This record gives sequence, structure tokens and C-alpha cells, in this order.
Amino acid sequence: FLVPLLISWCGMEQKRAFATSVAVIFPLCAVSAVIYRLKGGLPIAQAVPYLLGGAAGGVLAGKLFGRVKADWLRRAFGVLILYGGIRAVLLL
Repeated sequence: FLVPLLISWCGMEQKRAFATSVAVIFPLCAVSAVIYRLKGGLPIAQAVPYLLGGAAGGVLAGKLFGRVKADWLRRAFGVLILYGGIRAVLLL
């Protein structure tokens, strides 16, 4: 959702829009984790594997973004959106 807005409204180039959208994910997740933790809904022991996997995926994606052409990023993003849409329709 954020990538097309950054490209069309802000005039960002595609790679920068993808990188910015990924950078936005971390603070949103951190705030969500704090809120869940304060309300007692986040058992830290169960969350650690996901946190480690997310951190590793973020580092790998950051290194990969610099090497992938914008056309391939656009295609991958399109496939991801299509997958999410199909899955949402089928699970209704």
C-alpha cells in the first residue's frame, strides 16, 4: 500500500520507495510489541524466534535491494499483492 503512494504522491523512485516501506515496518512493529507487552499479550519467550527471523530477513532484504533491478522488485511486489488478494478472497 505504501509503495504505490510513495511513487505516485511523493515522486520517489521505485527502489527508494521499496526501501522506505521496509524501513517503516520496524518502528510500527516495535510500537505494536510494546503495546502488546504492556497489555500482557506478548510472551517474550514465544516471540524471540520470530524477532530473530524478522531481523535476519530484514538484513538480507536490505543487502538484496541494492542488487536487484527495479523491474524485478516491481514484479515481486505485484506477485505478493496478487497472492494476498487471492488468499483474502478464498478465506472469506
